[in-house]
Amino acid sequence: MITAEQAAVAFESNRPRLISDSLISAALYVQDREWVEKWLIHFTRHSDSDVRRAAALALGHLARLHRCVSPQAVDSVRRLLPDGSLSGAAADALEDVEIFARPM
Repeated sequence: MITAEQAAVAFESNRPRLISDSLISAALYVQDREWVEKWLIHFTRHSDSDVRRAAALALGHLARLHRCVSPQAVDSVRRLLPDGSLSGAAADALEDVEIFARPM
């Protein structure tokens, strides 16, 4: 488990693995969906592909757990589709949105 405060510290680090792990944990355990979405949107533009992949995975978790996600978060993950190394993760996350989330 992770708190928002712990995640924020990790997000400010320059450690891609820590950021990735913390982003996924935050999606699973931090109840403030909008706060997590803000970070996942931010990290879809990160230079490290594993961090971008974690951001996509986080969107899928948010859709499953909260049953809604913002259009901005969906669009940020949709922009990962053209990247061949991330297209599978992005497509999986968008499928989770389609299956589990209601429109906002």
